[in-house]
Amino acid sequence: MTHSPAQTPASTILADGRTLSWYQYGQPAGHPSLFLPGTATSGRAGAALHAAAVTGGIRLISIDRPGLGNSDPAPRRPLVDWVGDVEQLVDHLGLDRFGVLGHSAGGAYGLAVAQRLADRVSRTVIGAGSAPYSEEWTRANGMMPRMSRLYYGLALRAPRLFGALYLLSAPRSDKAVDRLMAMITRGKSADAQFARAYPDQTRASLEALVDGCRQGAAGPTSDILALCRPWGFDLREVTGLVEWWHGEHDTNVSPRAGREITSRLPNVATHFVDGGHYVLFAHADEVMTALMHPSNR
Repeated sequence: MTHSPAQTPASTILADGRTLSWYQYGQPAGHPSLFLPGTATSGRAGAALHAAAVTGGIRLISIDRPGLGNSDPAPRRPLVDWVGDVEQLVDHLGLDRFGVLGHSAGGAYGLAVAQRLADRVSRTVIGAGSAPYSEEWTRANGMMPRMSRLYYGLALRAPRLFGALYLLSAPRSDKAVDRLMAMITRGKSADAQFARAYPDQTRASLEALVDGCRQGAAGPTSDILALCRPWGFDLREVTGLVEWWHGEHDTNVSPRAGREITSRLPNVATHFVDGGHYVLFAHADEVMTALMHPSNR
């Protein structure tokens, strides 16, 4: 992996006085694109895409959502309200047009940006995007893994207990990342194969999970609760082109759920390919090409 910039976040003060932090990767003068990482993951996850962004001519702005990394919390807020933070950030950076790239839970946040800021988004690319848990079809048998249903259900019913259990299970140190890397790379899953082939990218993603917990459990819990509750918009309202990538062997977000989501998006190009949950990172060069060469709306 091409050496990435120092892990020092930039930040801006929002209208309500909160701090919003982000990292910049790729080409500083490249086409601006926002990266929205997965559940409870800080913007440091963008380091895993730095080399591809450099090659692809992308200025990748990787954001700490509220309560994660260095961004101040915004508890009990609907997912779609987060778009207001994004709008203030892109205004602060002087960006009239920008791409949006979302992974896993970050896909939901990416679709919210695409829906509310449609006139400013040049292209939306989603990798293994999460489904809207509040909608009945998402909870149908076989639509999502049993553990995920238990995970989200506990977050809704007992958020404090969920937060305490989350901190017990999440990696919290470099040694924990080492142990998790060793465990992942011994496996036989598609994600284990990815970790063996791309250890630097995998480690960067795990380090971003550590950073997501730097303020404790409240930030990750709020991030997950926003995903579980009604998002504040309908998938059919996302009218701009969405390019959707999904691994056929994804055990975190099932490809069945991915197909159901994309059936509800009115303007979508799909790539259901061999691979697991990290399919976006495995196809990073193609993803950056899509962000760099948006189609006409």
